[in-house]
Amino acid sequence: MEPQSFTDFLHAYGEAREPTLRYREGDDFVGWQRRFRKQLEAWRSPVPERVSAEPRLVESVDAGDHVRHLLEIPVSAVSSVPAYLLVPAGIPAGEQRPGLVALHGHYKHGIDSIAGVVIEEDDPNNDLRHAYALHAVRAGYVVVVPSLWGWPSRDGHLDRVGARDKCNTIQMAASMYGINLVDLHVQDAQAALDVLAARPEVDEARLGCLGNSTGGRMTMWLAIWDERIRACVPSGCMNTFRERSQKLSSCAIQYPFGLLRIGDVPELFSLVAPRAMQLQAGEGDALITPADRDAIETTVRLAYGRAGAEENLDYVLHGQGHLLEWESAEPFLALHLEM
Repeated sequence: MEPQSFTDFLHAYGEAREPTLRYREGDDFVGWQRRFRKQLEAWRSPVPERVSAEPRLVESVDAGDHVRHLLEIPVSAVSSVPAYLLVPAGIPAGEQRPGLVALHGHYKHGIDSIAGVVIEEDDPNNDLRHAYALHAVRAGYVVVVPSLWGWPSRDGHLDRVGARDKCNTIQMAASMYGINLVDLHVQDAQAALDVLAARPEVDEARLGCLGNSTGGRMTMWLAIWDERIRACVPSGCMNTFRERSQKLSSCAIQYPFGLLRIGDVPELFSLVAPRAMQLQAGEGDALITPADRDAIETTVRLAYGRAGAEENLDYVLHGQGHLLEWESAEPFLALHLEM
């Protein structure tokens, strides 16, 4: 008897079950968004109750063109999130700037990589091109950069992980409590967003978020769950969970349990409409299948059309692989956040 393959099982299972909440032509689009979001809401996990996000200042560093504050932001009675707050130098008294939440992906140094604290120019995965939080503050934005579980400053458990995948390992452990890491990271990002919005130099009506890879996926989730996000740039995440599932390669901290029963990434991005979004993908990105990438763009473009907001969607296919291209994000954010 030939050995059975679990991926064959997943393929057959998925083929036999059409997602139940895909948009159907002729549906009321806003009503469809409401139904999809309601089901996602029902699947959210029981995260700890939030506490007041009164940050503790750990240190401040004058970086010349900006000041980098390291904060510890309370999230719940059992957790806090370390975050950088990057403030441009020389903001005139009383002036308010747009604020951005910058979310890191699987970068070796976590928030240090995207804030420009640790740059390795001989490493194409950790060079200056990836420091989009640094680029943003240099462009005049006030930027908060929260850390995800498992990266520097939130990695005290990694001695127990060993050679296993650090994302999948903590999601496996958290699932025993019914906790989804997506919900924990959204909660952390919202605590960071609260701190950002309360800053005197930030206009709370002009808030956005951006990120690459896992940071792009978390940008998508934050934009879905927090209407304060007026513009977002998710990058390096135009792949589908169906494809990731059948390759047994998905990062477990990116999706809620049961998602493929109702839809996939195209539907999730469509929930952001009509707010401004620039989707970015790189040619040659080994993590993104071109056919899925193109299908996502088509579906999301149709969604923005149904929302009457075609002008609020931008799509950038650049040639730099798995990164967020700041040169494309900057004019988009400047337009929609009125920089």
